[in-house]
Amino acid sequence: MSNLSLTNPYLTRNLSPPPPRSFLDRQWCARGYQSSLRPISPESELGVLIGQMGWVGSHAHAHGYLWGSAGNMGTLLDESVDPDCLLPYIESPRYALPPAITVPGLAGRRVLFTKSGARLDMISLEHPALNLAIVEVEVDGVHYRMRFGTQSVSQLKTEQLNAPKPTSEMFHYMLVFDQLESHGFKALVHLQPKFLNLISRTEHGHPSRFYDFLKGYEPETPIMYEDCGGIGFVQERAPGIPELSYESLRLFKMEDFPSQPAGAMRHILYWVGHGTFSRGVDLLDAYKHGEYFEAAARMAWEANQGRIDAQPYSEEIVNCILSEFHANQNSTGPLAPEEEKEHGVYNYP
Repeated sequence: MSNLSLTNPYLTRNLSPPPPRSFLDRQWCARGYQSSLRPISPESELGVLIGQMGWVGSHAHAHGYLWGSAGNMGTLLDESVDPDCLLPYIESPRYALPPAITVPGLAGRRVLFTKSGARLDMISLEHPALNLAIVEVEVDGVHYRMRFGTQSVSQLKTEQLNAPKPTSEMFHYMLVFDQLESHGFKALVHLQPKFLNLISRTEHGHPSRFYDFLKGYEPETPIMYEDCGGIGFVQERAPGIPELSYESLRLFKMEDFPSQPAGAMRHILYWVGHGTFSRGVDLLDAYKHGEYFEAAARMAWEANQGRIDAQPYSEEIVNCILSEFHANQNSTGPLAPEEEKEHGVYNYP
């Protein structure tokens, strides 16, 4: 897709919903569309985040980062949402989190999720209600209601429809948001990138070698990620189980680092063989980390599969890059020529 927009066309009225009682209208209603709800303003927080979700899905798909169009996203909402844009509370289907997960810190909060089975590449093309859901957490931190992207309770009782649901991996999001929102975890993006998953099945895929392999091909990688634990590795587990939620929480907090820097938090995890789970202050920030490592993996893989004998930086050069970068960051002014030589700036071994 060449023209990637940050605004959903149905929110800007560039596209209109189908006529009532048409075939397409019935399809939309089966997927959770509610014609009675007021359109979401594209200038609102919710409208902007919906636009970001659409851009992320389109960008990842257009650049071939995804296995198919697989992945999911979630982000906390801070601003209130116009009640007329949501199902009435009493008409919103009610569900419960798994017994192992409670999120009291999210009581009364709303979270925007991709829906289970949604294609990321379609978020920017279709009406938001077809691929996205808004979840509102009840005061007990256990139950939640679907306020957007679903049929109402009355419809579900009278019509033979399968109720749409948020992504099956929403429990991971909820636990991390509940525990780490104050540390900049406002949005999370899970991608299933092709080349990272491919490398994870090679000799380079062992956690002790995986990050070192990737950082050897791009000097920005250690600069950006070395001081916050690189990539956290979660060994293969079934995707939608609470154990994966708690392991992800532990690794985001860098509890596997015995001498972690104070307050340091990882930006990205790799669920081995399954994909990346990255965080950010918004969806674009969260997405860039997954995109970055998939691009590095693609570069390394394609170079070594072709006729290019692409060898990664040695550990010695990586350490030199880091030391010179940190020295430059701490510099109080320009160096004299003799000092520059002494400091060995950009003088890699």
